[in-house]
Amino acid sequence: MALDSEVGDPSPQDPNQRFIDERPPDKRSNAERDRDRVLYSAQFARLAEITQVISPERGYVFHNRLTHSLKVGQIARRIAQRISEGVKEKGEGLRDLPDVVEAAALAHDLGHPPFGHVAEVELNKLVQDAGLKDGFEGNAQSFRILTRLAASDAVTLNNPGKDDEYEESIYGLNWTRQCLDSVLKYPWGHGENAKYPGKWGFYETEREIFQWVRQGSLEVRRSLGAEIIDWADDITYAIHDLLDFFRSGNIPFDRLRKGSGEYLEFLNGMLGREQSWKPFKKEYENALADLISNFPFRPSRRFTDSSQDHMRLHQFATGLIRPLVDSIKYVQNAGPTERTVLIDPLAKRQVDLLKQFTWHYIILNRDLSILQAGQRKAIRTVFRKLLLAARRSDFQMFPDAVKHEFRTDDIKRLLSGDEPNRVRVVSDYIAGLTEKEVMRVFRTIEGIA
Repeated sequence: MALDSEVGDPSPQDPNQRFIDERPPDKRSNAERDRDRVLYSAQFARLAEITQVISPERGYVFHNRLTHSLKVGQIARRIAQRISEGVKEKGEGLRDLPDVVEAAALAHDLGHPPFGHVAEVELNKLVQDAGLKDGFEGNAQSFRILTRLAASDAVTLNNPGKDDEYEESIYGLNWTRQCLDSVLKYPWGHGENAKYPGKWGFYETEREIFQWVRQGSLEVRRSLGAEIIDWADDITYAIHDLLDFFRSGNIPFDRLRKGSGEYLEFLNGMLGREQSWKPFKKEYENALADLISNFPFRPSRRFTDSSQDHMRLHQFATGLIRPLVDSIKYVQNAGPTERTVLIDPLAKRQVDLLKQFTWHYIILNRDLSILQAGQRKAIRTVFRKLLLAARRSDFQMFPDAVKHEFRTDDIKRLLSGDEPNRVRVVSDYIAGLTEKEVMRVFRTIEGIA
């Protein structure tokens, strides 16, 4: 549901409605309860063991997916507060917007598999090769976790008002419509948006709840909450990852000077990767020059890892974040083909530029490529061996929680003649492991001590 319909006249769709009616609520608002549920979920705690770009085992304490998600939540909340404060006539959706986007931001990476994007691509290929058309996608997996896989305190009354009334647990976190819509970065299914063929927001198994969430929304247009989280995610990735890698000596930001070999190699590499940016080369050069001039360190003033130097880096980051938070504007009553937000083009170029440092110096690094080849092999081996075990009903290869999934009446019925559902259960299990757990299972299966 697009939030712009909630400004002024009330929306025909209740943003606080849940997919399954619960017992009477507590004193928290609906959005506060959604936030608390994701914060206490096992899937959120797991993100502490999931790499953002490079594992801390490489010798430095980099951001992980949990610390990244916390910072996305903080920035998204600040953006939402400014937007909400700027609208005089608020529908219920805008009043709750800060809590809604914080909850959804905390949840936006729940479906992130071990080893990040490299495993996402590998799992997608494996799942599709095994016969499941909609494969694996991290955003769709997040939606599946929220609506089906996670456990919480959510309960409903069975046969309310009858003598045999009893409480029954609800699968998933039973989030409100507004929070679920805010986590849908790609509000369409596999193959339903030609502009983004490699991205989708839900699997066929969750189509019913997706349709309920998006009832009354314009097709493929993101909600206001989803737009805010996407921008907050870009800001966090662009700035905090860059500073992580600068501190560890992996990005020589302090040695970039206009016209130098380092500067030209970075600029040409960036424009070579992003061909559509070439007409705006001058604008990107100006943005780069501005960043360099404001950076507190240079060859004559090196970073020493002292408390004072860390303070300077924090001040530099804050100086970047503040204007970026203010650079996104809410478009009230946006037309059918318009986005619900506008982002200042200069701010967008600055974030694009900052993200390129991680690409140029880290992601395209040969050492990381070798490491990722091993990670793909581990994912591939574990998936194939466990799928074979599932096909043979050899459930001893799985932990108790997964055995239960295979043995429930619904799963038994589905597995009796529906191979794709067996594939999805195996995919869920692997995607829900930490990186250390995947490697432990891989070594055990391969007989490596």
